[in-house]
Amino acid sequence: MARSSPTGIVTPYVICVGTTLQDTAAIAGAVDRRAVVLVAPDTETARGLLVEQPNPAHHSERAGVIEHGHLRVDSTAREVTWAGVSIELSAREFDLLAILASDAGRVWTFEELMARIWHTRYLGDADPVVSAVKRLRKRLAAVVEELRVVSVRGVGFRLVVPD
Repeated sequence: MARSSPTGIVTPYVICVGTTLQDTAAIAGAVDRRAVVLVAPDTETARGLLVEQPNPAHHSERAGVIEHGHLRVDSTAREVTWAGVSIELSAREFDLLAILASDAGRVWTFEELMARIWHTRYLGDADPVVSAVKRLRKRLAAVVEELRVVSVRGVGFRLVVPD
């Protein structure tokens, strides 16, 4: 797949569907910045990347906004609210919540979180992720008790948003 920008520059895209983090990293290394590598967990998500339409069940009309019930995460403004009440987060806490909220209910592995938030490989030390989750939980609890980041022992974390 390739896209032309308004300036006429063509940017090729490679979409990895259901690949492991190691395979995706190998593909990204092989294209060596000659293409944008997109990762999708399944074909439905990949189709969404191709047509550039947000999932209406999870995203609002405005790009960069994720909404689940009372939770609203605006990636462009870097703001999080619960039922209209602002939740103040550090940059790392915001990034963590945005990733978890992007697919609420899904278990995000330590490996995925390290790659997406810290931009490094997971080498078996979950402490940075665990510490960030503790800080995030504390910030969320100050505003709302129904919204929870749940541990999946030995695997990672998931965001549980009440209906």
